[in-house]
Amino acid sequence: MKTIRALRRERGWTQFELAIAVGVQPQTIYLWESGRRQPQVPQMRKLGEVFGLCSDEIDLEPAADRHRGGHPRPRSARRHGEASSARGRPGPATARIADVADSQHEAS
Repeated sequence: MKTIRALRRERGWTQFELAIAVGVQPQTIYLWESGRRQPQVPQMRKLGEVFGLCSDEIDLEPAADRHRGGHPRPRSARRHGEASSARGRPGPATARIADVADSQHEAS
């Protein structure tokens, strides 16, 4: 299975050219290739027609995510004060909250 980006590049097409062939905006192709959005069923069918494949043969997961082992948890799924995996350390607001909690604990 190949990604939309790999299939597009094999044919030497730009995102703009693929967008015209599928009937979507060029920004949509970028969003699909980056994994930020996924094509709807009619768009997947059109991609399959354009590439001469069954739409099931198109991999929707960006290549970079396959190597990482999945997607990071979205912000909405994180606990309060939990840093994102990209930052690796708490931000200033989280540090201040921790300092206040520590000072309150020491005072009691």
